[in-house]
Amino acid sequence: MAGSVDQYDAALLGILQNEGNISNFLQVMFGFLFRRTDFYLIMKGENDKLGFPQGMADKLVLQVRKLNSNQSITETVKTEDPSQQASSSKTSSDINEVEIETLPGTSESNAPQNVGGSRTIPADSAVTSDIPSREPHPEQQQVYQANAESYNGAVRENFAWSQSITDIDVRVNVHKCITKGKQCIVSIDKKHIKVGYKDSDNDTVILLDDNLTWEIQKEESIWSLVPGEHIHINLEKKEERWWESLVVSEPKINVRKIDCSRPMTDLDQEAQSKIGEMMFNEQQKRLGLPQSHEQKTYDMMKQAWDAEGSPFKGQPFDASKLSVNSGGVVSINE
Repeated sequence: MAGSVDQYDAALLGILQNEGNISNFLQVMFGFLFRRTDFYLIMKGENDKLGFPQGMADKLVLQVRKLNSNQSITETVKTEDPSQQASSSKTSSDINEVEIETLPGTSESNAPQNVGGSRTIPADSAVTSDIPSREPHPEQQQVYQANAESYNGAVRENFAWSQSITDIDVRVNVHKCITKGKQCIVSIDKKHIKVGYKDSDNDTVILLDDNLTWEIQKEESIWSLVPGEHIHINLEKKEERWWESLVVSEPKINVRKIDCSRPMTDLDQEAQSKIGEMMFNEQQKRLGLPQSHEQKTYDMMKQAWDAEGSPFKGQPFDASKLSVNSGGVVSINE
């Protein structure tokens, strides 16, 4: 996660201050999980794609609490695997392989036919029958993070990929002689990707042909050619989750080492408004100025100050003569 783990303190502190105690604060947090996620749903069968197995959600809460109580962990927020956030489908990796279907305009029938034979270039020299479960050098992820083409992803022999919580960008390198889209071979299915081209000898060169780690929205996927450089492919994830690899045969990255923060623009309008209000309140409190809910109350008091029947009618408004408690009750100062 980019930056310090306390980057959310202002927003969370605003919630805590509004609620007044830890119990109410936790009710807000778990209420959000109830309304906006499948945290409280219980999987009743193997075909269920939403929810958790019986008792798993409770275990997750206890596990996170235990991790955060261990003072030897310096960044406890990162101990929870970000790949388990969002929709939390547990069965996507078990979905049966389906017959590959190509995007409109990218089918094998539309590509030049293989007349001069074919050869296949492996997608990654590191891909062998004994694939390491993680990158052999953990510090390599820092190098990936410094490159926009592999941000939150990785660089492989023939391609590089980067990701946000919602989509993936893939750049597959091509020979400089590839200058037209009709020379490219791109086939994208919801769980499979195949990329290659026809070279100057009309040979088929396959650069990437593998199963995707998770499912994508096939209809939303697009690709384009940067002549003589690479084929750029954008894949929209079916679920909001962080991928440990683009394809199943490549080494996995450590998603705890990537930037798992999300911009506010990814949130819905209600959430953005609430976070903005909490950040404003925190700033106002530091400056000794009224917070948003206090300002609304003072605005109402100012309107009633000179109203008929008010003991202050005809006098200039003086907020120091009034006070508002945490429950919103207004009282007159003696």
